[in-house]
Amino acid sequence: MPDDDTAHTINATKAWGYAKDVLSIAVIPLVIWGIKLEVGNAQRDLKIDRLQEDNRNLKADDIARLERRIDDNADIDDKVQALALKQATFEGKLDTALGRMDEIKALLR
Repeated sequence: MPDDDTAHTINATKAWGYAKDVLSIAVIPLVIWGIKLEVGNAQRDLKIDRLQEDNRNLKADDIARLERRIDDNADIDDKVQALALKQATFEGKLDTALGRMDEIKALLR
């Protein structure tokens, strides 16, 4: 029968063998999990880049649309000023006509 040191060494060797087997089995899922994380991170980074590019494009489109609206508003301002000038001219002519009508009324009395 083996002595205690030999039995202890055999048990330690068996324990180390079992531990290596368990660790070897655990490594495969850990590697798969690490690869899955890296792929997920890469996909997230691509999505962030795409969203940032879309955001830049939207900002450029918004700026262009706002500039067109400013130009349209400037055109409307010009038209309003022209109409205000015509209205003032028309009011002046109307006042002149009313004054002449008052003169005609006074002559007729």
